[in-house]
Amino acid sequence: MEYSKLGKELEIYTTIDYIGKGFPIILPNGAKMIKILRDLVEDEEEKRGYMIVRTPSASRAEIYMIEDRWELEKDEIFKIEAEDEENAIVLRPYVRPFHCSMYATKQHSYKELPVKYSETSTVFRDEPTSKIRGLTCMRQYSFSDASIFATVEQLEQVLKESVEIENFFMEKLGLAVEYRISNWNDKVKEEYIGTIKEWDTCVSLMKKVLKEKNIEFVENDNAKMYGPSIQVFYNSKLLAKIEIDFEITHRFDLKYTDKDGLEKFPLYIHRQDLGSYESMLAILIEKYQGEFPTWIAPVQCKIISEYDEYIDYANDMKEKLRERRVRAEVDVSNKTVEEKLERAKFFKIPYIVLIGKKEYNNNEISVIRYGKDEIKKYTPEEVIQKFERRR
Repeated sequence: MEYSKLGKELEIYTTIDYIGKGFPIILPNGAKMIKILRDLVEDEEEKRGYMIVRTPSASRAEIYMIEDRWELEKDEIFKIEAEDEENAIVLRPYVRPFHCSMYATKQHSYKELPVKYSETSTVFRDEPTSKIRGLTCMRQYSFSDASIFATVEQLEQVLKESVEIENFFMEKLGLAVEYRISNWNDKVKEEYIGTIKEWDTCVSLMKKVLKEKNIEFVENDNAKMYGPSIQVFYNSKLLAKIEIDFEITHRFDLKYTDKDGLEKFPLYIHRQDLGSYESMLAILIEKYQGEFPTWIAPVQCKIISEYDEYIDYANDMKEKLRERRVRAEVDVSNKTVEEKLERAKFFKIPYIVLIGKKEYNNNEISVIRYGKDEIKKYTPEEVIQKFERRR
């Protein structure tokens, strides 16, 4: 089933006409999945020395003029008009210039590099109404962006780490992806920023890193004017990228002091880990058809009590599971047990816990795994241990 229909049936997201096209509502199930993905990204990056930062969702337009992208992109940016353009307040379309501005707030020595920032941000794009599609083309997105400021000598290690991170996320999500290297087009190479040597060095290192990781890739000539990139595609759609920008550090006059005391411009590497979280929801809904792996399922366990007199026991079980970080809920609706079971199966809950008279008297619970008809008996502690092994 197509993600837009299934996503609404499973109460992951919805759209409301009076809110407007391109502004979907992420419901609790979808918001929980995004939080899980965000925690996954931020935890992995912090392990690798990234500093989590926050930058404004709105600013003066001047920051994009410093970057020299204003004329190219101003028609796609939401703005509050002012008497002069540079004082207009605009909603942030991306975070790169903010990370550069943050780097510029202090002096840096070569000993500090690479400086690595990570941010989960909300960004806005004034997409044409005709292009808007569910969770894949919107006017408000959530991204995890990494900005790395490094020396040329550090580039190979930065690329290795970035590819390792991408591989980790894609394998964790069960996505079979394709890697592409975007180089310049020889026919118009004079239009690109950076020298031939800089481009050749970076592209050669990209190829070397991918080959060492035994990752197959194709090469194309559609790089952005500011630098080459490694792009990650899923089903022919761009999902993630690792890109080099030869221009932006010069535009913001970013420097570091080398071991001889000389000031130099660092390389700027930008990585977007999962595309937007909203588009990742669409991918996961469609790939798994709502039958998500237990670790990312918004509700991992639905507890159903046969009679109201066992509700306290059910709630006690829920609290024990939640203490171990299992996402458990008790169905307290007035529906029959059969109706509650059907609803839990409709939402493809990985585990359904049944509590009746026998279970209550024997201090045990009956468990049904989604997609299987058999019922297994466990003690509460055995169920908790099963969940811990599956995370």
